[in-house]
Amino acid sequence: MQDVLPISLILLIAMIFTARMILLLSDTPMASCRLWPWLRLQAWWPVPADHAAETLLRTTLTPEEYRQLCSMAFLDVPSPSRSGRVYRVPRGPGQVQVIEHGRMVERLCVQPVATVPEADVVLMHKLLIESDEQGYLDTANHFPRSVWR
Repeated sequence: MQDVLPISLILLIAMIFTARMILLLSDTPMASCRLWPWLRLQAWWPVPADHAAETLLRTTLTPEEYRQLCSMAFLDVPSPSRSGRVYRVPRGPGQVQVIEHGRMVERLCVQPVATVPEADVVLMHKLLIESDEQGYLDTANHFPRSVWR
Protein backbone atom coordinates (compact mmCIF):
# COMPACT_ATOMS: atom_id res chain seq x y z
CA MET A 1 0.00 0.00 0.00
CA GLN A 2 2.84 2.40 0.79
CA ASP A 3 4.34 1.82 -2.69
CA VAL A 4 1.05 2.66 -4.40
CA LEU A 5 0.56 5.98 -2.62
CA PRO A 6 3.61 7.79 -4.11
CA ILE A 7 2.80 6.48 -7.59
CA SER A 8 -0.79 7.67 -7.26
CA LEU A 9 0.41 11.05 -6.10
CA ILE A 10 2.82 11.39 -9.04
CA LEU A 11 0.07 10.33 -11.45
CA LEU A 12 -2.34 12.87 -9.97
CA ILE A 13 0.23 15.66 -10.26
CA ALA A 14 0.95 14.68 -13.88
CA MET A 15 -2.77 14.71 -14.72
CA ILE A 16 -3.25 18.13 -13.13
CA PHE A 17 -0.21 19.49 -15.00
CA THR A 18 -1.50 18.09 -18.32
CA ALA A 19 -4.97 19.56 -17.76
CA ARG A 20 -3.50 22.97 -16.96
CA MET A 21 -1.35 22.87 -20.10
CA ILE A 22 -4.38 22.02 -22.24
CA LEU A 23 -6.34 24.91 -20.69
CA LEU A 24 -3.42 27.26 -21.25
CA LEU A 25 -3.12 26.22 -24.89
CA SER A 26 -6.86 26.56 -25.47
CA ASP A 27 -6.74 30.17 -24.20
CA THR A 28 -3.97 31.07 -26.66
CA PRO A 29 -5.60 31.94 -30.02
CA MET A 30 -2.65 30.86 -32.15
CA ALA A 31 -2.44 27.47 -30.43
CA SER A 32 -6.17 26.86 -30.18
CA CYS A 33 -6.78 27.67 -33.86
CA ARG A 34 -4.36 24.83 -34.69
CA LEU A 35 -5.27 22.36 -31.95
CA TRP A 36 -9.07 22.29 -32.13
CA PRO A 37 -9.40 21.89 -35.93
CA TRP A 38 -6.91 19.02 -35.82
CA LEU A 39 -8.83 17.36 -33.01
CA ARG A 40 -12.15 17.79 -34.84
CA LEU A 41 -10.73 16.02 -37.90
CA GLN A 42 -9.98 12.87 -35.89
CA ALA A 43 -12.42 9.99 -36.37
CA TRP A 44 -12.83 9.59 -32.61
CA TRP A 45 -14.01 13.20 -32.08
CA PRO A 46 -17.17 12.87 -29.94
CA VAL A 47 -19.30 15.54 -31.68
CA PRO A 48 -20.27 14.27 -35.15
CA ALA A 49 -21.46 17.71 -36.36
CA ASP A 50 -18.08 19.30 -35.56
CA HIS A 51 -16.23 16.45 -37.26
CA ALA A 52 -18.40 16.67 -40.38
CA ALA A 53 -18.17 20.48 -40.53
CA GLU A 54 -14.38 20.51 -40.17
CA THR A 55 -14.05 17.80 -42.83
CA LEU A 56 -16.29 19.75 -45.21
CA LEU A 57 -14.37 22.96 -44.57
CA ARG A 58 -11.04 21.28 -45.23
CA THR A 59 -12.23 19.73 -48.49
CA THR A 60 -13.92 22.95 -49.71
CA LEU A 61 -11.05 25.36 -49.07
CA THR A 62 -7.86 25.29 -51.07
CA PRO A 63 -4.80 23.97 -49.19
CA GLU A 64 -3.46 27.54 -48.95
CA GLU A 65 -6.73 28.87 -47.54
CA TYR A 66 -6.98 26.07 -44.98
CA ARG A 67 -3.35 26.57 -43.98
CA GLN A 68 -4.00 30.31 -43.46
CA LEU A 69 -7.10 29.57 -41.40
CA CYS A 70 -5.24 27.10 -39.19
CA SER A 71 -2.15 29.25 -38.70
CA MET A 72 -3.66 32.74 -38.47
CA ALA A 73 -7.19 31.98 -37.12
CA PHE A 74 -8.82 33.92 -39.96
CA LEU A 75 -9.57 33.48 -43.65
CA ASP A 76 -9.11 36.28 -46.16
CA VAL A 77 -11.84 36.18 -48.81
CA PRO A 78 -11.17 38.55 -51.73
CA SER A 79 -14.12 40.59 -52.92
CA PRO A 80 -15.43 39.33 -56.26
CA SER A 81 -16.62 42.79 -57.32
CA ARG A 82 -14.27 45.34 -55.74
CA SER A 83 -10.55 45.16 -56.35
CA GLY A 84 -8.40 45.80 -53.32
CA ARG A 85 -11.13 44.70 -50.89
CA VAL A 86 -10.72 41.65 -48.66
CA TYR A 87 -13.13 40.22 -46.10
CA ARG A 88 -11.25 38.79 -43.10
CA VAL A 89 -13.42 36.03 -41.60
CA PRO A 90 -12.42 34.95 -38.07
CA ARG A 91 -12.13 31.28 -37.14
CA GLY A 92 -14.11 31.63 -33.93
CA PRO A 93 -16.56 34.20 -32.68
CA GLY A 94 -16.08 37.71 -33.95
CA GLN A 95 -16.96 40.12 -36.66
CA VAL A 96 -15.79 40.04 -40.27
CA GLN A 97 -13.31 42.81 -40.99
CA VAL A 98 -13.52 44.67 -44.30
CA ILE A 99 -10.03 45.59 -45.46
CA GLU A 100 -9.50 47.90 -48.43
CA HIS A 101 -5.98 48.37 -49.77
CA GLY A 102 -4.47 47.09 -46.51
CA ARG A 103 -6.58 49.28 -44.21
CA MET A 104 -9.56 48.13 -42.17
CA VAL A 105 -12.57 50.28 -43.03
CA GLU A 106 -15.44 48.54 -41.21
CA ARG A 107 -16.62 45.41 -39.43
CA LEU A 108 -19.60 43.27 -40.39
CA CYS A 109 -21.80 41.05 -38.26
CA VAL A 110 -23.72 38.20 -39.88
CA GLN A 111 -24.76 35.24 -37.73
CA PRO A 112 -26.82 32.13 -38.37
CA VAL A 113 -30.11 31.89 -36.49
CA ALA A 114 -29.35 28.42 -35.06
CA THR A 115 -26.18 27.22 -33.38
CA VAL A 116 -23.85 25.61 -35.92
CA PRO A 117 -20.22 24.47 -35.76
CA GLU A 118 -17.67 27.25 -36.23
CA ALA A 119 -16.29 25.55 -39.35
CA ASP A 120 -19.73 25.89 -40.95
CA VAL A 121 -19.84 29.58 -40.01
CA VAL A 122 -16.49 30.23 -41.73
CA LEU A 123 -17.68 28.37 -44.82
CA MET A 124 -21.02 30.24 -44.73
CA HIS A 125 -19.24 33.61 -44.84
CA LYS A 126 -16.94 32.53 -47.67
CA LEU A 127 -19.71 31.10 -49.84
CA LEU A 128 -22.08 34.03 -49.27
CA ILE A 129 -19.38 36.58 -50.12
CA GLU A 130 -18.30 34.73 -53.26
CA SER A 131 -21.81 33.99 -54.52
CA ASP A 132 -23.82 37.09 -53.53
CA GLU A 133 -21.60 39.81 -52.12
CA GLN A 134 -24.26 42.51 -52.34
CA GLY A 135 -26.85 40.33 -50.59
CA TYR A 136 -24.26 39.58 -47.90
CA LEU A 137 -23.60 43.30 -47.42
CA ASP A 138 -27.33 44.07 -47.35
CA THR A 139 -27.90 41.43 -44.65
CA ALA A 140 -24.93 42.36 -42.45
CA ASN A 141 -24.92 44.79 -39.58
CA HIS A 142 -22.24 47.39 -40.36
CA PHE A 143 -19.91 48.92 -37.80
CA PRO A 144 -18.00 51.77 -39.45
CA ARG A 145 -14.47 52.60 -38.34
CA SER A 146 -15.49 55.95 -36.84
CA VAL A 147 -17.63 54.18 -34.23
CA TRP A 148 -14.84 52.06 -32.68
CA ARG A 149 -11.59 53.92 -33.49
